[in-house]
Amino acid sequence: MYSVLRRAAPLRRRAVSVLAAALLQQQPAALGAVPRPLAPAAAATASAWFHSSPEWLGFRETAAAAAAARPQYAADEGSFFEEEKKAAVAGAAEEGLEIAKLGISKKIVDRLSRKGITKLFPIQKAVLEPAMQGRDMVGRAKTGTGKTLAFGIPILDAIIRHNEKCTPGKFPLAIVLAPTRELARQVEREFLESSPLDTICVYGGTPISQQMRKLNYGVDVVIGTPGRVIDLLNRGALNLSEIQFVVLDEADQMLSVGFDQDVETILQRVPKKRQTLMFSATMPTWIRKLTQKYLNNPVTVDLVGEDDQKLAEGISMYSISSENREKPAVLGQLIQEHAKGGKCIVFTQTKRDADRLSYTMGRSFQCEALHGDISQAQRERTLAGFRDGRFNILIATDVAARGLDIPNVDLVRASPALNLSSFLRLLFIGCVSRT
Repeated sequence: MYSVLRRAAPLRRRAVSVLAAALLQQQPAALGAVPRPLAPAAAATASAWFHSSPEWLGFRETAAAAAAARPQYAADEGSFFEEEKKAAVAGAAEEGLEIAKLGISKKIVDRLSRKGITKLFPIQKAVLEPAMQGRDMVGRAKTGTGKTLAFGIPILDAIIRHNEKCTPGKFPLAIVLAPTRELARQVEREFLESSPLDTICVYGGTPISQQMRKLNYGVDVVIGTPGRVIDLLNRGALNLSEIQFVVLDEADQMLSVGFDQDVETILQRVPKKRQTLMFSATMPTWIRKLTQKYLNNPVTVDLVGEDDQKLAEGISMYSISSENREKPAVLGQLIQEHAKGGKCIVFTQTKRDADRLSYTMGRSFQCEALHGDISQAQRERTLAGFRDGRFNILIATDVAARGLDIPNVDLVRASPALNLSSFLRLLFIGCVSRT
């Protein structure tokens, strides 16, 4: 049976669906070639203090305790930062939450403005204040809600403010974990476009030596998949002793692809005094256990609520029943009639199905398959070709499709998933309005 969706368009003959997707195109960041400068003697004490004290921003301390425990400049900075943020966020609530009035670094404001981002989305509004107060957080949000900036703005702003006070150290201050390389690269691009910080994106399928070299030069933020992070830790190339911020993005999907043990290992390796932000579309038992074990009195931001079993507004779902042998022909008719030359993503449950469908449909259409057995280099060429319009049909397994960053998708076809949450997640990929 085919399950298909259509966005607010007249129904023709058979019921199908057209989805508009507005996801940012992803590109890997170039590896740096010049080591970060070591702190001069005059700044050595201040720089070393930041990288040895997990409470530099004073988020979880009173002003008196902060003044007693820190160097004077840090105590002043923490107090100023906290009060400034509270006033700025409160004022912004009255002004419609314009980013320029939030009191964050001008470097971030200017870069976001160049991207046309001047106001916060709902998830960003809800997350900003508790995140800047240093609270641990569980954010329940669907794909495409702008949550990358929601956790990115407070982290980037805090690190930029530190770097303006003293020379950056060698080890990272923040780590973001994502279930797929595509999502990790998407997060890195958001960070690169929003700040001048040094970041690195680490994932399997690429030479680890290049990633080790970049880490040796020094970075502010590490973004990557849990498997590659563990590999770098085991090789001694990644040091997490100075981590101040931990983000688990799409945490439920890290469980689905078998990263649960790796995630817990990483959480055990970072300092206990840190800020942890976890985002997930669903809340399975493992997520709740992580929250109880590794988060400190977290605030919950739920932007899904009772609508987690519903489709996005303006989306209708229909089904077409067919035999397996008829699927390529039926799908071809749907694409010809409704996609009309636009981009189409076809989801399958297995790599074998993706290869078979790609081979059969390749006789009449320009299409490519995407799944876990395809090399990283070929994956990137395939995704680039699909984005650029060199072919218009992408046939992907459910797992390979997670974190896809494809703009302007006109038609999505999905097989019935093994469970409802997985099925809805595939639909969310295309439910963001086209820009």
